[in-house]
Amino acid sequence: MKKRFALVLFLVCTWGEFPAHAQIVAAAAGVDADDFAYTGDKGPGFWAELHDKHGKDFLACAPSPSARQSPIDINTVVEDPGLGPLEVRFVQAPFVMKNLGYTIQATPAFGSSLTLDGRSYSLLQFHFHTLSEHTVAGRHGVMELHLVFKHSDADFAVIGVLYRVGRPNAFLKTLIEAGLPEKTTSPDVAVMPDLEKALTDASQYFTYPGSLTTPPCSPVVTWLVLKQWAELSPEQFEAFRKILGNDFRPLQNPNSRVVHATVRRWPFDAVQPSTTP
Repeated sequence: MKKRFALVLFLVCTWGEFPAHAQIVAAAAGVDADDFAYTGDKGPGFWAELHDKHGKDFLACAPSPSARQSPIDINTVVEDPGLGPLEVRFVQAPFVMKNLGYTIQATPAFGSSLTLDGRSYSLLQFHFHTLSEHTVAGRHGVMELHLVFKHSDADFAVIGVLYRVGRPNAFLKTLIEAGLPEKTTSPDVAVMPDLEKALTDASQYFTYPGSLTTPPCSPVVTWLVLKQWAELSPEQFEAFRKILGNDFRPLQNPNSRVVHATVRRWPFDAVQPSTTP
């Protein structure tokens, strides 16, 4: 008899029971927009030769036969009956949206969480890439959402949601109506997104060991890429695309890594081909 699992979604409005905003922001701090780029002499092909303002190198970004870099093309998977729906504990909280120069990122005032293999991961931030970074059977989405969770400095989990053009998206609508920050000099934007609406079917996903997709490219991520793509309207896509441009890292060699998938159907009946409008 197959085990049945349930996605756990809690909406909590209590302010005093969670880590301070400053603690979460500090934990999520990364490199600056000046440290790397997606084109030119600071583009992805040169990331391994660069370093941040503190002198920390990005050597992990270099390709090698043993590298576990992300993103990858998901085209061959091993179904794993032991994988159940993602246990996500969403907290209704205010977020601060910033333009970092290489993405739009939103950081929570206090934490939602993900439980994975018995470990608890705190939501640090979410951000976007256009086009999608991961591909499925060679197909790009027009955009990809990353929800970044942290257990420790050496243990992150990222939920990836790919988008195709279609119907308007309620989650993105909230962000756009709040006012997407168009420049790094734009004021921070306060927003109260409904994270439950950010996910599609959290019981169906691909998972593999990988890395951060921006420098320092640390190989410390368990990737959880949802099989079912979300939709967004052409107008919503354009609102993000005109700000983000092409902020996606090229596909990396999977090397000997195995992509595991929840058991159901191979996603071609859930995933639709996507084209840039």
